[in-house]
Amino acid sequence: MLSLHDLLAADPGAWLRRARAWDALSHRLTSRVDDLDRSGIAALPERWAGADADRAREGNEALRSRLVTDAALAARAGDVLGTHAGEVLTAQRRIVQAALGVNPLLDVDLTTGTVSVPATVRGVAAAVLPFGGPALTGLLAAESLRFGAAVRSALADAARSDAAATAALRALRPSAAGSGSVVAPAGAAAARAWWSDLPDDERDRLTRTRPDLVGGTDGIPPSDRDRANRSRLDAERSRLRALADQLRMAGDEGGAERAEADLAGLDAVHGRLAATDALLLHLTRGSGNGQVVLAVGDPERAAHVVTHVPGTGAGWASAAEDLRRVDATRDAARGAAPDGEVAAVLWTGYDAPADLSDAIDDRGADRAAVDLRRFQDALRTGHDGPVHLTTVGHSYGSLVLGRAAGPGIAADDVVFVGSPGVGVGHASELGVPVDRVWATTAANDPIRLAAGSEVFSTSRGFGPAGLIHGPDPSRAGFGAAVFDSAPGPLGRALADDPTTPTDESEWMSAHSSYWDPGTPGLDTIGRIVAGTTGGLR
Repeated sequence: MLSLHDLLAADPGAWLRRARAWDALSHRLTSRVDDLDRSGIAALPERWAGADADRAREGNEALRSRLVTDAALAARAGDVLGTHAGEVLTAQRRIVQAALGVNPLLDVDLTTGTVSVPATVRGVAAAVLPFGGPALTGLLAAESLRFGAAVRSALADAARSDAAATAALRALRPSAAGSGSVVAPAGAAAARAWWSDLPDDERDRLTRTRPDLVGGTDGIPPSDRDRANRSRLDAERSRLRALADQLRMAGDEGGAERAEADLAGLDAVHGRLAATDALLLHLTRGSGNGQVVLAVGDPERAAHVVTHVPGTGAGWASAAEDLRRVDATRDAARGAAPDGEVAAVLWTGYDAPADLSDAIDDRGADRAAVDLRRFQDALRTGHDGPVHLTTVGHSYGSLVLGRAAGPGIAADDVVFVGSPGVGVGHASELGVPVDRVWATTAANDPIRLAAGSEVFSTSRGFGPAGLIHGPDPSRAGFGAAVFDSAPGPLGRALADDPTTPTDESEWMSAHSSYWDPGTPGLDTIGRIVAGTTGGLR
């Protein structure tokens, strides 16, 4: 049985350090998978055939499967330990706060959890309290009951957390009924079929013991992924609260503020989920700013579904603003859709560049493109009937979209907003009809100044790079349908306009103002999502 001494002697910081070590291992293993995908057997020519080729490919796939499984197990271990640390720290705080709330005339012994009357107070009780000793006895009884209740409640919560963490960690061991070694099959359709074939109790067990697997697998129904990811959301919020406190106590104010910014973003996600029309489809720390995928509306039944891919700086800390843009897109589309049935998805399902210097590198977009294609496939295969799919990429997110697009992309319309280039040279290379490729860049968006420094290779030959990641899709030569957006502030405004959600005093505000209410660009995006594009070209 957990004692008060055990709880107060516990060191949540040690569990947080272990959680970070497991996270680091998970990231290293994931990097090995990426290396294997880029340079392993999969990168060899398809014409290599024969028994040796078959054995090599089988060995490569077995190694990849083991790495993916071990990375997921390490990430889950980090989640469990981080959550436990946050919950124990919360229980410790509650006891300290309860002790501080005890009447100052009384003593609190935190080793035994008892409240007593100091000898010095007993002698002067009559002078201090109007009814002398009896009043002091009554005060002692009341404070003892209140403090004792607080201690029992905190101990019970800590014990529940300890039991849950122990069970979750045991479930990750290879001997634990195989739950730790479960791997969903590749491909959205195969994953969906696998999940539907599992018995109800097995699906429930995996949701409880492997929320990383259930919540992170494209193809599993959104409602089941939502249930798994909500448990991960609660765990991450607890972990971030504990981490911010630990960093601040260690004197790392900057680290504490970053943890609090991530926490504020996840609090915004939690608040959005309080509405009945939101589903949490993915949540993980990743190896950057944090990843989150959230659907507003029902992506399996809405006639029109739009996926919004944000760019540089996107992650947990930006979730509130990114969700505002998703809501604005959905509102504009519902106003334009004849049936009003629109679902909108925030897809920060990748490690976005942290800043502009990181955004020069396009390798992150290549990795993200694989995940975006798989997510779009899941939207198509999981939908109950025909669906019109639109994907919108903003800033670096447009490069992710461009790299994901191509033959077989599950999208009917692709939209590039404020793009630094999309990784291809012409709209005809994107896997959708040219008349379903759209682009806009505000006149004062500084992204227009992100000039390329090398020639850009495309299937149409070599040519000037234009922007940093290829030709500007909002220029006529690219072949997209170009639509107008509000010009936005030129440079940096002297003061913020309180009537708009964009902060015009920021120097790149024109790059962020595409989703301001009533602007022509937002109205057009709404029409594209709703499929009412007559007269736009």
